[in-house]
Amino acid sequence: MIESLLYMKSDLYKLKHSAFFWLHIICPVCGAGLVLLYSALATISVENKVAAFFQILALAYPFVISIICNMVSEQEISAGNCQNILMLPCRKKVIYSKLLILLSFSLFSVMLSSLLFAILLPVIGIQMKLPLSAFLVPALVLWGSCILLYALHLLLAFRFGRNLCIGIGVLGSLLTALMQTGLGQGLWYVIPYGISIRLTEYSFALAMNLSIGINKEIEIAVIYSVIMTVILITVLIAWFSHYSGKRVAD
Repeated sequence: MIESLLYMKSDLYKLKHSAFFWLHIICPVCGAGLVLLYSALATISVENKVAAFFQILALAYPFVISIICNMVSEQEISAGNCQNILMLPCRKKVIYSKLLILLSFSLFSVMLSSLLFAILLPVIGIQMKLPLSAFLVPALVLWGSCILLYALHLLLAFRFGRNLCIGIGVLGSLLTALMQTGLGQGLWYVIPYGISIRLTEYSFALAMNLSIGINKEIEIAVIYSVIMTVILITVLIAWFSHYSGKRVAD
């Protein structure tokens, strides 16, 4: 346990002089601000404005994940082709530490953006009668359904480099948008990028106490998401334990 904490402390120190911490503050603040501007101009209901906020958040998430994961890998690769981590006795704890830091700051960013949006809605003159759970529950579901994407993009970033990692992130955001439309019917619950936005929409409706039952697609999506998360994290840790610092050139 103490050794794991030391790994995390070391990783945080390495990221101290990068844009890692600022991105986890600027992105949620800017995201909440842009949707607040839209909310001030749009004439739709408050419920639809909040739903649109989480849709936009889910659309941007895959691309942001790819940027952040690439930043973490580039920091290590630029330091003598990962010599700092290859000399450590337990590489499994190294990647576990990085993944835990990424997920912790990801949760912070999502909650920050959601709370800012909830707090500032009344400031722009919109009467909000929604429960706080309508903001917190969808945020937690969005974060949880994207854990597997962090494992995937960490693997892509260390193995294949910047171009593929960010390229998949852009493609993931496009897939998220497609899976939210009618094109995703009968398919979204087995596409990781579709699961995040659909489950977030469902959790928002549930938090609003709407009479929505748990259908077969929701059950499959939750089970599939949990299984894929466990598999990808296991593959990432197992692969990184044999990582030699080499990757496909950008």
